[in-house]
Amino acid sequence: MTLILILSVVGIVAVLAELVLPGGVLGVVGALCLVGAVIATYAAHGATAGTIALALLVVIGLVSLNLWMRLFHRLPFMKQLILNDAVGVDAGMQEKQGMTGRTGTVLTDLMPSGRGEFDGEKIDIVTEGPAIRRGARVEIVETRGPSIIVREISEEG
Repeated sequence: MTLILILSVVGIVAVLAELVLPGGVLGVVGALCLVGAVIATYAAHGATAGTIALALLVVIGLVSLNLWMRLFHRLPFMKQLILNDAVGVDAGMQEKQGMTGRTGTVLTDLMPSGRGEFDGEKIDIVTEGPAIRRGARVEIVETRGPSIIVREISEEG
């Protein structure tokens, strides 16, 4: 009986510690201790007690998991572990999406990236093809996420 209690307590503590500490080792040790407690119950008290212990282990595990998933984010010390910042498109990126078609001048050689000036605004740009020399006129042909893709405007007229 003492072995069963020790294995159960060590298993529960190890599994709870695994929920907060990364690595996986404590979770495996805890699971093995809990399985060992069920096996020890089968050996010491017979099939009926072992089956009851197994059923209790499964039910308590599922209820604990359900409670953990619902209440984890509300615990005061857990707020430091959870990233709450919103992820997505920011206002600056949405502004860049409407720049297609604007023309400007290359401020640095584009091999393939550099700086350009468009309507008095200096921004980072990337060429869609071969390198473009400083001073060339370019047109914004596409925006891909934060990247602004340009093409040199030919001076033929």
